[in-house]
Amino acid sequence: MNSRCVSRYRFFFLFFVAFLMAKSSFADVAPSSTIEFSSLIINLGFIALASLFVYVLVLTITFLFNAYKEAQEHKAHSHVEEVEASALNPQLNRRSFLSLLGLAWVAFTAATLGALSGVVRFLFPNVTFEPPLKFAAGAPNTYSLGVDERYKEAHRVWVVRNTEGFYALSTICTHLGCTPNWLQAEQKFKCPCHGSGYYITGVNFEGPAPRPLPRFNIILTDDGLIQIDESIQYQQELGQWGLPGSFLDYKG
Repeated sequence: MNSRCVSRYRFFFLFFVAFLMAKSSFADVAPSSTIEFSSLIINLGFIALASLFVYVLVLTITFLFNAYKEAQEHKAHSHVEEVEASALNPQLNRRSFLSLLGLAWVAFTAATLGALSGVVRFLFPNVTFEPPLKFAAGAPNTYSLGVDERYKEAHRVWVVRNTEGFYALSTICTHLGCTPNWLQAEQKFKCPCHGSGYYITGVNFEGPAPRPLPRFNIILTDDGLIQIDESIQYQQELGQWGLPGSFLDYKG
């Protein structure tokens, strides 16, 4: 396996790594806040380090195979003394070292940027980067019976209306923090990560979720709009779903 062949394999390997990094960055998540962007940069740093490790492993195997092949060729021509001097190609070693050094700098830079962005994030208050915890959720007559998902992405809140009124549910699974999906046909929330299931009320009934989804404070303002305050939570297991603010009575 000559240096040209190794360089060709190296090119395809680096292209594959770049493809994986780009896919992991943009396929599933569009960062909506600085803290998510910081996590993304840190993850890319770890991906780069892991890719560097795999590259070193592949390169080592290539060197060993190259050394073994050259050794066999030299033995076949009875040049045993030249095997020790030429078992590894010095030019290939230099090129590989420079490539590894470049990859190491890329990984180090990515990890450093991730760490710095995390530090910058915590130098400023949450209100600078995150949506407000208290927000107006529109007029009651704009909601139909059932689960409304208009604030699922922006505020991670489901607004649920029944015949008695409204309540606001957190969209964060109580198991490991994934976002469940509302399955209209089955009338339940289902977490795609580990299979936790919740009734429309937010009570867990299947999977590893340890407790129900918390509810947020929900009231009707003087101008007739629904207001949700995520800084105030009500937990069913603590008997808080009967407290004022956990449910908005509305039969209009």
